[in-house]
Amino acid sequence: VFLTPLLLGTDGKWKMSKSLGNYIAIEDEPNEMYGKTMSTPDHLILDYLELLTDIPDEELEEAKRQLAADSVNPMDLKKRLAHELVTQFHSLQIAEWANEYFTKVFQKRETPEKMLEYTLPTHFATIFDLLVGTGLAKSHSEAKRLVSQGAVDVIFPNGDERTVTGKELKFTLTHGSVIKVGKRRFVRLVDADRRGQR
Repeated sequence: VFLTPLLLGTDGKWKMSKSLGNYIAIEDEPNEMYGKTMSTPDHLILDYLELLTDIPDEELEEAKRQLAADSVNPMDLKKRLAHELVTQFHSLQIAEWANEYFTKVFQKRETPEKMLEYTLPTHFATIFDLLVGTGLAKSHSEAKRLVSQGAVDVIFPNGDERTVTGKELKFTLTHGSVIKVGKRRFVRLVDADRRGQR
């Protein structure tokens, strides 16, 4: 009989499952994988380090001692865990970049410098059209749900940030505006002849 421990999901309560939405997928984008790992409860740190990484047993034992003695910030261990996971499924260089991204966006609350860009359409487009066009939503129904949940923000070139409410945007989006969905997904809107400029 071959027995393996049960891997709990990111909610810390139920087994990791796609149907429950408490999973980290091996095909997740680096920032998504890193962010999901950082959002897990502290009591999962040791289990995840043991079951999901190849860190030496000596380091695992040291992490256990540090947590028991309250001599380490759990966030530091979670950063180590997230770094290990992204390295496994992407690369060391990408893991370093994901760590910098997390520090900048979530700890310092700054907008990332590098992000996907989407060319502004020449015709009138609703916020729902833009969410689908940029890939931030899979369908108009999902776009409407995100807006109704208050999960969509717009960051203007001057730095002002507003949460999208209602059926339509009541303001104009121009080159350099950023659409943010949730905490980890950003897309910068650009003019066709000014791609790569800010």
